Amino acid sequence: MKKNAILLLVVSAILLTSQIGFSADANTPAVPKDPNTMIMVLDGNELTLGQVNSLAPDADLNTIKNVADYWLNTQLLYEEAAKRGIDKDAKTKFQAEMNYKKSFATALIDQVQKDVKISDEEIKKYYDDNKETDPRLSEPTYLSFSHINVDTLEKAQDIRKKIEEGAEINELAKTESTASDAKSGGRAAKVREDSIRAKYGQELLDALLNASEGQLIGPIKNKEGKYEIVRHEGKRAARVMEFDKVKDQIKSTLENQAKKNAVENLIAGLQEKAKNRYNKADFLKEQKTEEKEKISEK
Repeated sequence: MKKNAILLLVVSAILLTSQIGFSADANTPAVPKDPNTMIMVLDGNELTLGQVNSLAPDADLNTIKNVADYWLNTQLLYEEAAKRGIDKDAKTKFQAEMNYKKSFATALIDQVQKDVKISDEEIKKYYDDNKETDPRLSEPTYLSFSHINVDTLEKAQDIRKKIEEGAEINELAKTESTASDAKSGGRAAKVREDSIRAKYGQELLDALLNASEGQLIGPIKNKEGKYEIVRHEGKRAARVMEFDKVKDQIKSTLENQAKKNAVENLIAGLQEKAKNRYNKADFLKEQKTEEKEKISEK
């Protein structure tokens, strides 16, 4: 494995040595348009512009030069490898065959996926059916609050008492809070639900969601084990976005799923047709059964 990795690095380095760019000037020739234009020939084997563009679409002159050098170096290295008998190596032959077949398999998959079309009616139906349940179609709830973070429950209770007696929470935060936003008075404006949950924990989020504006909350232990005194300062509830704002997102989601399904169905169909032509090792069959049992247990 180590030898193969080193060989791969050496070959890559050789192939890239010729990829040194050149500056364009007024005398630089225009890129040909005809895909049949011959770019390079080796022993009667031609590299055409169309083949270059299949590797690097809309290639400029510098890219054409680099691809041509890469093509030439690859041909010469292949010939030398064959002379040295590397083309007879079982592992190398297997990898080459797999890569060869993979190119055609990938082209087939691309063809199948290109045939996938999502209609406007499908997009609208998904929106109507899922707008209340799919969080991606809604703007999240935003909450605003001020808070003071301290190390002990006793300290938090003392601070709450001071606020109830008339002290201003934002001024107290500047001197009493251990949070990073203490200097700004512990103000947190328009923070998403998920951000509050991630930073402070579910208990504090639930308390904020159930509180009314101006209400004092706490002490509540946060995720770090410290205590929070919080004043609710506003809430903008989650709301469904208009169809026009999310239709492209829905289309992309449906297309991706349809493409995935199309490929999976193609492969499942091909495997079904070929089921009498192949057989898996017994230990693979047993593993598959065990995996199914584990999934069913969950």
